[in-house]
Amino acid sequence: MDVTITKLVHACLLVETGTRKVLLDPGSFTWQDERFDVSMVEGVDRILITHEHGDHAHPEFIAAALERSNDAEIETTHSLAQILAGHDIPAVTSGTARFTSPHERIPMGPGPENTGFHVDGVLSHPGDSHSFNETMPILAMPFAAPWGSLTGACDRVRLVHPKIVIPIHDWFLGEGGKKFFYRLASMAFEGTGTDLVVLDDFEPVELSA
Repeated sequence: MDVTITKLVHACLLVETGTRKVLLDPGSFTWQDERFDVSMVEGVDRILITHEHGDHAHPEFIAAALERSNDAEIETTHSLAQILAGHDIPAVTSGTARFTSPHERIPMGPGPENTGFHVDGVLSHPGDSHSFNETMPILAMPFAAPWGSLTGACDRVRLVHPKIVIPIHDWFLGEGGKKFFYRLASMAFEGTGTDLVVLDDFEPVELSA
């Protein structure tokens, strides 16, 4: 299946298959980016949010996307659903596209409730986790994080063995840092059958899963 993926800064992805548009993790780093315009997510059919951290879930962004959506339903965790209810934003907390993907421990202690999502049998987004055991052919992978390591991320990719891995969660890396990180990751996947494809922000890329 062919899919078009647009990375909208950090961990936010717009995934377009032949039938629908899915927005994942509409967070604050995207909303605050001067290059972003909410028209970029016009007409989304579903909004999936892995957890409540602001870089993945920004209420103002979520409300704006929902208002411009194709009657989209928001699916997320119980804890974020309660937070969104305080902003008069409805959300559901169950669905067949979810997979177990616990949040890693953060410097302050245990992380929040986190869920992974499969999108149309083609892409998986684990949120803030290196502790999952399944993926669709394309994996959106957080290689850079205050709660994890590049080595741990590469180990997990080799374990679940996607066809394609796309880096996410890298707002805090400069261009030089991204090139360095992803060159190392590419070396780690040599001979494994997994291709690393780096997406530039706001540039749609068509991939074949």
